[in-house]
Amino acid sequence: MSSIGRKIMIIGSPGSGKSTFSMKLSKITGIPLIHLDKEFWNNGWIETPRTEWVRKQKKLVSGDEWIVDGNYGGTIDIRLEKADTIIYFKLSRVVCLLSYFKRVITNLGKIRPDMPEGCPEKFDFEFMKYIWNFSNKPGQINIDKLEKNNKQVIVFKNRRQSKQYIIEILNGIN
Repeated sequence: MSSIGRKIMIIGSPGSGKSTFSMKLSKITGIPLIHLDKEFWNNGWIETPRTEWVRKQKKLVSGDEWIVDGNYGGTIDIRLEKADTIIYFKLSRVVCLLSYFKRVITNLGKIRPDMPEGCPEKFDFEFMKYIWNFSNKPGQINIDKLEKNNKQVIVFKNRRQSKQYIIEILNGIN
C-alpha cells in the first residue's frame, strides 16, 4: 500500500461508511477531520448559500493537513485541487441503502457527531433516491473528475477493504 497523504478527501455514496472511516483515520493519524455535512447544514436543515459555501470550503482546505469527509459534487474541485490523497468508497447501492436505514433507525431524532446542532436524523425518501442513483450520476461525475488528475486515489469496493486499510495504518504498513 502506498503511503497516505496529509490532505485527504473521502468521497462516495451516503451510507458507504465515509464518516465512520474518516473518524477512525483521523484518530489514528492525528490529522484534523472536517465533516462537510456539519459545515454545510445550519440549524433546521437550512443549506449554506452557495457563495458562502464556496468561500467556507476554500478556507477549510487552506491548511497543511486535513481529512475532509463528504461529497458536495458542485464544489468537489475546490478539495480536489488541494488534496494529495482521495479515498473513494464505491460500495453497492444495496449496502449503502441498508446502512442508511440502520443509521436512521439507530439515530432517529438524535444528532449524529458528523452533523451540526439542530439537524436531527430523519427519514428522507428523496435522500434514499439519491443514494440509490448515486452511482449513476453523482458518483460517475466524481470518478470522471478523479481520472483527470494525478493524485493518489484509493478505492474501497467493500467495507472489508476499508477495515483492512485501517489495520495496515495501525500496524505501520504504508
